[in-house]
Amino acid sequence: MEKKIIELSSDTYGLSSHKISCYVYEVLASTNIKAWELCREKTDMPFVVVAKQQTAGKGQRGNYWDSGLGGLYLTVVLSSEVTFANIRDLTLFSAVGITEELNKNNIPVKIKWLNDLILDNKKLGGILSEVRSQNGVINNSIIGVGINWENKLSLDSGISLCTYLKNTNGDYINSYYSLLNTIVKGIFNGYRIYKNQGINSLVKKYNQYLIYRGKNVVYENIQGRVKGIDVNGNLEIRFSAMGASSKVSLSPDDYAITLYDGNQFSKILERK
Repeated sequence: MEKKIIELSSDTYGLSSHKISCYVYEVLASTNIKAWELCREKTDMPFVVVAKQQTAGKGQRGNYWDSGLGGLYLTVVLSSEVTFANIRDLTLFSAVGITEELNKNNIPVKIKWLNDLILDNKKLGGILSEVRSQNGVINNSIIGVGINWENKLSLDSGISLCTYLKNTNGDYINSYYSLLNTIVKGIFNGYRIYKNQGINSLVKKYNQYLIYRGKNVVYENIQGRVKGIDVNGNLEIRFSAMGASSKVSLSPDDYAITLYDGNQFSKILERK
């Protein structure tokens, strides 16, 4: 293990400190698991755990996250100063902050509801937020992020950032640690937006980056159009059938949506 210090301006950080300890490992089962271990050891917060490879990476709903050598896998452990109303808010402000920061570097990332980062209509990475509570009070919260950097991809639906930058002659982010700093900075910038401007402003920004906002979807043979998400992170869709229309809100706990592909319909998929 090596320890690095990530330095952000206090203005960017939005909290009382501007130095963040970063614990870097060659291989971990999961950066989220290691983060919880360090929390139990009373490690000073906030801090970051980074692994160059994970052997048991986790995605949403306990799904396996392919975490081969060469990717960026990190977990940000937030300090007790970070407060939020809903656990989904962690994912929302992280997605907005990371997406904005990458776009500032001329990398046109979009968001796929609820927690995926999309580049060139392919998956660049994802976010997994977790909390621990005691007596009904949340006392620890973490944000796990996986980004395809130069790792080999097993699926055609994925994209690596190195490949994208090479193909576009981009040098905006030129190293592993440059990407690490960009992602961590993005998370805290997202929290600053959430803290200073509120959930409505955050949702507005999220919807601006939502990859299929305004696009057609079809579910159980009923055509609809994606409006965006609401303040609870639910996806709002306007369905039309037989001359009537209605708006429904779908929970990310129960539904997922495929990537939008050209002029084809996407399908909302209900989890079984």
